[in-house]
Amino acid sequence: MVHKVKYFEADKLQPGVFLQDVVNDFLAEKDEKIIAVHPVMGNTLLVHYKE
Repeated sequence: MVHKVKYFEADKLQPGVFLQDVVNDFLAEKDEKIIAVHPVMGNTLLVHYKE
């Protein structure tokens, strides 16, 4: 398995789309492959996962 990192930036989302919803969808898709979720600055989340 490979350790990967994905950034989610609120500034890059379409109007009306919430960062939390996008991240929750990603977490549900990856399920037990998620290692950690870290907030980075005010509008960004960093997700570590295995693939």
